Amino acid sequence: MKDSKSLLRKKKLEKFNLIALPTVNLLGEEADHFLDCIVDQSVMKHYARIVRMTKPTKYLRHIGFGAGQFLYPGGEFDEAKYKKQWTHNRITLTTHKVRGCVAVFDDDLEEGIEGAKFKKHLMDIIGKQIANELEYAFWMGDTVGYQGNNGGTAWCPTDIESLWDGWRYQITHGELSTQAYYNAVCGGSHIKRACETGSGAEWDLPGMIAEQNSAAPYNWEFKYHMMLKNMPAKYKTQGLGNMVFLNSDLVTQDYIGALSARATALGDAVFTGQMTPQYGRVPIVDVPLMPGNLGNDLLAPDYHGIIGIGDYTDVLLIPKNNLIVGMQKDIKIEPQRSAADEATYYFYTMKVALAIENVNACVLTVCLTHAC
Repeated sequence: MKDSKSLLRKKKLEKFNLIALPTVNLLGEEADHFLDCIVDQSVMKHYARIVRMTKPTKYLRHIGFGAGQFLYPGGEFDEAKYKKQWTHNRITLTTHKVRGCVAVFDDDLEEGIEGAKFKKHLMDIIGKQIANELEYAFWMGDTVGYQGNNGGTAWCPTDIESLWDGWRYQITHGELSTQAYYNAVCGGSHIKRACETGSGAEWDLPGMIAEQNSAAPYNWEFKYHMMLKNMPAKYKTQGLGNMVFLNSDLVTQDYIGALSARATALGDAVFTGQMTPQYGRVPIVDVPLMPGNLGNDLLAPDYHGIIGIGDYTDVLLIPKNNLIVGMQKDIKIEPQRSAADEATYYFYTMKVALAIENVNACVLTVCLTHAC
């Protein structure tokens, strides 16, 4: 990541004087550069589409063919067969303002062991923290209150997770046609419940990402396999390499452990690092900020996934660029000098939004157990 000195060079602030630095508004290409430097540190961003926004609201519209057919035998074709009705689905991107502030004390600059490097180090830390907080909020945000951080109560107003419905919420509330994030053109999301047992369960061996039957023939069940089967074939036409499994690194380790236990050439290659983790032709990518302490998700159709009341986690299968991050091109870095504190306060302001292009192209396995 580049420090603010290089990012603000176009503003002729080459010396980056901590006391005299004026208010800076980054627009256009400068804002793009700044945003890229920040969100590139976020794992999910690499599989999301960045939509630049010049206004607080932007609409993305889907149009589909709908019911019926288009072609008929020539002798049967008449005016009644004309296609006049289409299906529509509109996605709304609405930005929300987020702010933060960091204090740079004179003593830290004068006495810090890093000397002049302290400023760059500080900006690196800020960039990483912004990326981490945004990614977690993008995944776990919830305006209703199901996925809050205190045993099921709503997120506190001081949490940015309270500003929007995150990607997890949109997927779990886009499965049924009666839910808010259902795609009227393409259809609903696909939810798999890894902790389900008994009659009608979706797995023969519920639990972890890979389970082995305790009785002969001691077969293995990989939940990645069932997720791929549930992804509609039309989204696989661009190749499975365009897909990705996103999950906690704990899930990846469980999968590697299962492969190792099978004592196969593939298991040895993955375990020794000669081959990156994947299932079939689909890469498996670690997302460290995906929580591993979620509650049971069998309360359909709400899928609470409450933080801190269980030991469950998620696995998401999506095509690349199906997740959307909206960024309004107006980033402000504003200093304020405090002689009383012998410090300069730097205020950061960003406007962000998020959405999912097509929930029908999302397969989410919830309440997955993992080794501690």
